[in-house]
Amino acid sequence: MPNPVRKQLELDSALLVYVILLLSLQIFLITVAVEGFLEGDAVLAWSATAISGVLAGSVLLFYRYLR
Repeated sequence: MPNPVRKQLELDSALLVYVILLLSLQIFLITVAVEGFLEGDAVLAWSATAISGVLAGSVLLFYRYLR
């Protein structure tokens, strides 16, 4: 029979890795958006901003689901 404490620890670790991955992607997208704005590439800037917004929204929904 599996240890419930160990299973919970594994689940928490997996969620932490997922959150770190999403946060890294969010930082990358914000960097791309700012670079696009600074270089005057409006399509790149707004695309990265839109994707970043969708990602932020999905993270908030995921957070709500976990609570």
